[in-house]
Amino acid sequence: MQSVEMIPFGLLAGFVDDKEVRITEISTESFCFRVREQVERPRHIRIGFYDLSESMYREVELESYHFMEKRQEQWYISYTVEVFQQDYVQAVQKLFREYTGYIRARIEGTDGEMAQITCNYPVNQDEIHAKSMEEQKSIWFSGAQIRPVVRGMELALALDRRTWYNLYERNTIEKFTELYWKENGIGGWEQHKIIPDRLYIGNAFCHLLLPGEEQLFALMEKANVENVGITLVFPCMREFQVEEMVKLLKKVENWCEKRQIRVEILVNDWGMAALVRENGEYLEPCLGVLLNKQKKDPRMHYKKGSTRGLGENNLQAGFYRRFLKDTYGINRYEWESCGYPQVFPQGKNSLHLPYYQTNTSQYCPLYASCTEGERGKQRLPESCPGYCEQYAYIYPEHLHMAGRYNSLFGLDEELVKHPEQLKAYQQAGIDRLVIGL
Repeated sequence: MQSVEMIPFGLLAGFVDDKEVRITEISTESFCFRVREQVERPRHIRIGFYDLSESMYREVELESYHFMEKRQEQWYISYTVEVFQQDYVQAVQKLFREYTGYIRARIEGTDGEMAQITCNYPVNQDEIHAKSMEEQKSIWFSGAQIRPVVRGMELALALDRRTWYNLYERNTIEKFTELYWKENGIGGWEQHKIIPDRLYIGNAFCHLLLPGEEQLFALMEKANVENVGITLVFPCMREFQVEEMVKLLKKVENWCEKRQIRVEILVNDWGMAALVRENGEYLEPCLGVLLNKQKKDPRMHYKKGSTRGLGENNLQAGFYRRFLKDTYGINRYEWESCGYPQVFPQGKNSLHLPYYQTNTSQYCPLYASCTEGERGKQRLPESCPGYCEQYAYIYPEHLHMAGRYNSLFGLDEELVKHPEQLKAYQQAGIDRLVIGL
């Protein structure tokens, strides 16, 4: 009798009545499980087998069985159960085949080959990629046009690095917008001269990509004069930045008070949210994308099995939204277009597109590659000449992703090709689009 011990409980789960038990060994004729307390005449025994090919559990309820052996160990009791059911035999045989293939792939194959076995990942396409970020963007945005596909939604452009800060500082909002589209290979400006209602100034992921204080207030003043709304974007705040950030927020508050305008602050950690709440009535905090957790992965379309709940998160809970409002004064939530339908809560919802963030490093792999020659030798840079203005990590074309500064980003290709889908987002509760290129 062939048996396998300690199959991961994610692949094999046992239930005796309503209690989950650990199956320690299984064969086509019997299985062993252990429990802390003695089992007295169970009414139901069920075994859940994970089907790798379907990405779901299949349950077998035992009807014909008997307890062969009971062993009292120091910390637990072990039972051996003999089973007389054909559906049990078939389920065990299928588990053995898939588990053996899984182990072989883990030992002998690459991560891509492993993914090919489990979810039909196209490993043969992993060598197809662009030679530069410019070439990659030309592929992604080829034929893309700006079009007024939705009305009644606020439009914002994201200024998240020095290139955009300097470009806006030197040009009117009209000229800046024209260059913003054209620099990214997106046409349609001559037909639809769409001017943004708001600017997002700052970077949500790297503190070294924030504008200097002098430039920040110059950009804010310019936006105010040109009647453009202002949202200041901040990344996760480190401990050594707290004192400096308190001073900056007070200056922003004073600037707003003198001009009698309100400025949004996009926060990406709870400490920053608390500081914004404490430092002024003219500052409106928004829940940033690092705090608004979503399931994001460019490989999501390879996923098998149920997608139930994929487009939902904790903001669907009314008590959580009340907590954000009462504790931090947060009424607006920042979302990213991730390539699948999403459910948006009541309230103010902004949608960032066409990129979505999947990973952000505490340090910076790009800085490590440029200074140390290895992305693994990461440390917190005290200053940076802006390597990310020239370099990026390129990934296989079929993944539609890239590495920029300390983060990885995926591209929602569907929205680029079919911007008319934005109408559905508007109907679902989005009232602001944030374009970041």
